[in-house]
Amino acid sequence: MGCVFAIDTDAHAPGQLAWQGYGCERASRCGVEPERVVNTWSVDELLAWAES
Repeated sequence: MGCVFAIDTDAHAPGQLAWQGYGCERASRCGVEPERVVNTWSVDELLAWAES
């Protein structure tokens, strides 16, 4: 389907920033390849995707 993902913490307090690892672990368990996660892309890749 061509879906891409952004993994973030949805933090509302500084202590919740540690949740980033949980999101990455969950994506991995669900079979999301790193190439489909925009957080792993270079700046040039991200800008090209955003401009398309």
